[in-house]
This record gives sequence, structure tokens and C-alpha cells, in this order.
Amino acid sequence: MNVAVIGGGAGGSKIIKLLSQIESVEIKIVIDKKYDAPGIKLAQEMGIKVSQNIDDLDADVVDIIIEVTGNENVSKLIYNKYGNKCKIIDAEGALLIIEIANHDAVNFEKLSKKVKDINGATLIVQSQIESIINSVKEMHGVADRLLNLLNISNDYIKQSDEIIEYVNNIAMQTKILGINATIEAARAGEHGRTFSVVAKEIQDLASNSEVYAKDINGILTKLSEEIKKLNYEVESLEKLSQNQINATEEVRIAINSLKS
Repeated sequence: MNVAVIGGGAGGSKIIKLLSQIESVEIKIVIDKKYDAPGIKLAQEMGIKVSQNIDDLDADVVDIIIEVTGNENVSKLIYNKYGNKCKIIDAEGALLIIEIANHDAVNFEKLSKKVKDINGATLIVQSQIESIINSVKEMHGVADRLLNLLNISNDYIKQSDEIIEYVNNIAMQTKILGINATIEAARAGEHGRTFSVVAKEIQDLASNSEVYAKDINGILTKLSEEIKKLNYEVESLEKLSQNQINATEEVRIAINSLKS
């Protein structure tokens, strides 16, 4: 669309700036009697043809004439000369266009501010999410280390079971030895009385060792059960932390897409 602007004052400058932002519009000429008018200077800077004479307007290459002088005589002259050749927008119409453009500019500025605020808030949220991700990863690491310690504890319990079994065997052998010693002491009669006391002490020691071994075994069994429960909780914690990592990663991706 080819446009001619007549009037290089403040209104003309605004119209030129506005139309220059529209790709489908080309300003063919800007006309004003004052060659130092701001619209004329702006047109020259932009490489647009300028003139002080309305007759230099070529109606064959112009689709719309925008008159922004606000002068009735100029307006009548334009209508009489080009009214049957081009569409004409008078000063009031041009003023309406400028007001609409200004309104849009204000709205755009407000929108830009809102976008900046959203971007600022997004950065804060993203920073917090990164912090959460790091914390969850640390928790994930703690869960791994705790699980490793539980595995080590289970190994120690297994070794303790072997030791207790060994103690039980010793207790059983000691008990048998005590019984045999008691029998031999009885056979010896009066001469074996002292040996009989020793044999009884050996039997008591064997019995106590067996009782203690059973008690320790019971404690270790309960400890093993508690470790199994703790192991289950650690695995649950690990799964939960992984879910949190996945969720926060999805949120981070969504925020990055919002920023772009």
C-alpha cells in the first residue's frame, strides 16, 4: 500500500513513525511548505522523498493520502485535486489513527512490564527450584549412604550369628565335658569331691554361656528385623526423592519454556 503524507508537523512525524513500522505500507512522499518541519527532516533521514509542493504528488502511484495539516484550505485543495483518484484521510482521521497508536503503545508498554515482572518472578522460582533439586539430590545421596551402612550392618549381624553359633558349640561341648567330669568324680568317690565342684562350675558356665548366647541371638534377631524395616523406609525415601527430582525437573523445563 502506497501512502502520501501531507503535513510535516508533530502529527505528520507521528504518522510517519507509525506507518514506517508496517511492512505492507510504503510512504512515497512527505509534503510540507516548511522545509525544516520535523516530519520533513524525519522523512529525509529515512530516505523518503520530500517536497514543498502538493503538485509533486503522483496520484497514479499513491493509494491513500493522509492530510495532517489541520488546515481547511489545504484539505479542500487536496479533495478537489485528488478526491476522485485516491482515498483521503483528513486531519481528524489522522488524529484518530495517532490516538489508537498511542493507546496501543501504552498497552504494549504495560504488557511489556508485566512480561518483565513474570520473567523476574520466573527467575526467582527457578532459583528456588534449583535449590530444591540440590537439596533433594543431597537427600538422595544420604539415602544411598544410609542404605550402604544398613548393608554393612547386615553383614556384621551375619558374622555375629556365626560367632554365636560357635559359642553355642563351645557351650555344648563344655556342658558335655562337665557331665563327663561329674560322672568321673562320682566314680572317684571321696577322692573326686574337689573335682566334682569344678565339674559343676563347668556345667554352670556352659549353661550360662548357652543362655547368654540365646539372649544375644534374640537381640540380634530383633535388630535384624528393625534394620529390615529401616531398609524399607530408606528405599521408600530414595523413591520419593527420585520422584521429587523428576517433578522439579519437569517444572524447570516448563519454566524455561515459559521464559522463551
